[in-house]
Amino acid sequence: MRLRGRFTLWFAIAALVPIAIAALVTREVLARSYRNEYQQTRRNAELTVRGELRRLEGQVGDAVAGLSSKSYPFVGGLLSDLVKGGGHLDGEARRRLKEQAGEQRRVLGLAVLTVLAADNEVLAAPHLHSSLGERIKPPRVQDEVVYKSETVTGERAMESILVAEAARVARDGPTSVTVVVGRRVGPGLLESVRRPGQVDARVVDLRGGLLVAAAEPTWSGAAASLIRIPLLDADGKPAAWIELAVRDRGLTALQRQVSLIALVLAAAVLAVTTLFGALVARRITRGLDQVVAGAQAAAKGDLDHRVPVTSKDEVGEVAAAFNLMMEDLRTAEERLVIAERIAAWQEIARRLAHEIKNPLTPIQMAMDNLRKTWRKQHPSFAEILEESTATVLEEADRLRRIVTEFSDFARMPKPDLAPLDLGEVVSAALALYQGGTSVEHKGSPVPPIEADRGQMSQVLLNLVENARDAIAGKDGGTIVVTTRRGDAGDRVELIVEDNGPGVPPELRDRVFTPYFTTKQGRGGTGLGLAIVHRIISDHGGRVVIGAVPTGGARITVELPIKPGQLLLASRI
Repeated sequence: MRLRGRFTLWFAIAALVPIAIAALVTREVLARSYRNEYQQTRRNAELTVRGELRRLEGQVGDAVAGLSSKSYPFVGGLLSDLVKGGGHLDGEARRRLKEQAGEQRRVLGLAVLTVLAADNEVLAAPHLHSSLGERIKPPRVQDEVVYKSETVTGERAMESILVAEAARVARDGPTSVTVVVGRRVGPGLLESVRRPGQVDARVVDLRGGLLVAAAEPTWSGAAASLIRIPLLDADGKPAAWIELAVRDRGLTALQRQVSLIALVLAAAVLAVTTLFGALVARRITRGLDQVVAGAQAAAKGDLDHRVPVTSKDEVGEVAAAFNLMMEDLRTAEERLVIAERIAAWQEIARRLAHEIKNPLTPIQMAMDNLRKTWRKQHPSFAEILEESTATVLEEADRLRRIVTEFSDFARMPKPDLAPLDLGEVVSAALALYQGGTSVEHKGSPVPPIEADRGQMSQVLLNLVENARDAIAGKDGGTIVVTTRRGDAGDRVELIVEDNGPGVPPELRDRVFTPYFTTKQGRGGTGLGLAIVHRIISDHGGRVVIGAVPTGGARITVELPIKPGQLLLASRI
């Protein structure tokens, strides 16, 4: 990360950390407060429901105690009728009991009212008329409120309801009756605990079936947060459950609001600190940016670039030191260029002198031999003259070729670039070798390139001639010329392979040096590959020397495809 970015980042961190800490502390304090309130609400809800249950059970107990009292007209009159009838009721007494039982059920608000004789015959059951005269199983628990499911006659049909029920025996001497009363466990039991949006309650049976539905259409009680209060039957086991759901929406909404405020504040602070940090960093790093620009200019070779020194601090000292370094580099480069030029021309002059000296020796020997035979009037002078002049002419031609190639290398013309089909150039050049050396052309069509046709022909002929020299005198010698598109798709490759002795790895870096040759005594001047390298370099390409796996040399010429040709090639 750049220095300016680090300045801005640290400014932002310094501003955001306190906001984040404050937001977290606020959330934690609010969460703790709401959790305490939530737990208190749960406890209050449970206490309220248990209080309502005690009130309901008290009402049931009071009702059964009142109805079973001998002094209460309803039960007192019933006992008198039973005593008079010798334990049985006549028709009039039964009719009167039926009317009174219905009236008592309505007045006391009872869901269940059953009167049983001593032999468990149903004497009155206004909630279930069809059971009159039947004998049923008596309640097992006396003077204690239990919860059970009872079937009652509704407005349209029979229905099963949950009731809080109690039973008590009323006696008059040996005559007794059992009074059973029950109040329905209904929505009224839960009204006092329900709070819209906060507390809801319902009653379910043991299988989860609804006995009393929740007040809100969607029950949102999670199993982990439910408060379950059992309603016990005569065996002390749950007959049903009251489920309480207490929501904590207030905490969630408040935490979301605190988070939103913190985010908005953080975004505002981040924007301000980023702007402030950027301004400070820009002022501090402006000088360093100029030094960086100077270093980039130096990397591109612009050693005349200078960095303005605008301050006397450490950044100004760096700028001054950089300018001094650039001055030293420019001086060193000038000296290096001069030294390289001198060394290059010295090497070329040495090699050129060596190449010129080689033909002069046989010329001198031929002339000396010719003078000696002339003086001695040798009888074979004519034959010796012919042989000597042939040697002189051959070596003179060799000198001419050395000078010509040196002139071509020293004054290589600038390429005349034009769209060129490299495959066509190869086909035209290799047509010269038909019937002679075995030269094979392989490859697929390649995109056109920008190149000088004459220079490309010169490159190909130089490479093929080198390959011909490498396979000279070898049985089965072959040359393969391949044109193809490079693997990356952005260049064209011209590959010349032979099955000759190849180029040793230690010599591959030297073969492009002017006047370096491995064909001493075979007419090599050492300028052929140097000219190839220079032409390809002028075209923006490169030359790579490698080896064929089966033996021999492989020279690969890579030439770039210009953007226009590259786009055209992609559409083909």
